[in-house]
Amino acid sequence: MPGFRLLDGFNAPELARHAGSRTRILNTAAAAYFDSDRLADRLFRALASLRTVRIKELVEAFEFYAVARKHVRAGTIVDLCCGHGLVGLLFAAFDRDVHRVLLNDRRQPQSFETIFACVAETVPRVADRVSFLEGSLDAARAATPRGAGVVAVHACGSLTDDCLDVALEARGPVAVLPCCRSKARNPAPRSLRRALGNDVAYDVHRTYRLEDRGYRVRWGEIPAEVTPMNRVLSAVPPSA
Repeated sequence: MPGFRLLDGFNAPELARHAGSRTRILNTAAAAYFDSDRLADRLFRALASLRTVRIKELVEAFEFYAVARKHVRAGTIVDLCCGHGLVGLLFAAFDRDVHRVLLNDRRQPQSFETIFACVAETVPRVADRVSFLEGSLDAARAATPRGAGVVAVHACGSLTDDCLDVALEARGPVAVLPCCRSKARNPAPRSLRRALGNDVAYDVHRTYRLEDRGYRVRWGEIPAEVTPMNRVLSAVPPSA
């Protein structure tokens, strides 16, 4: 099983089980594992101190970014079904080559401004690189430039496939962390669903779909301590 990459303090056996915590509080004992001056630790401490987002969601965003960053390299990053927008903000904070981050969801949550201000205070260059587009995925598709990198964390059910459509249309790299794969709407052949199970068969189908368009696909994982729905699908277009 993969270890924690960016928040490696959670690799301590006594702390790993707290990575999936639904509390918003990082207690003093746990905070001591993230007391370094590394940017990842500084950002995690600052965000945890807000008590705005569950610890699980913070860790999930950091660890997804750690897997996706190797494959999603682009000057513009589009974070779809973004919720509080933390994944896109991490791209803006860590990657100097990312000059624009577009966050999209139907509504901008109240937590976004607080989280954005926190990240921008820790990494000032983030302030003028991020915008939030309220509206449908169709609105995001129209605003996504060719070659942009697309990411989506827990875009529920078939929304993950809609996010892949945006990436395919833009011909840019993409990484998704799928969840809630519907059995009724699973497009994979019945034989695969029976042999591999619903979730794996669904992602196999997605893999074939991307590779049919010339993409090179990688399967990765974030630690299962964060979430059992931990498979990351990353894909790079042939031009890359």
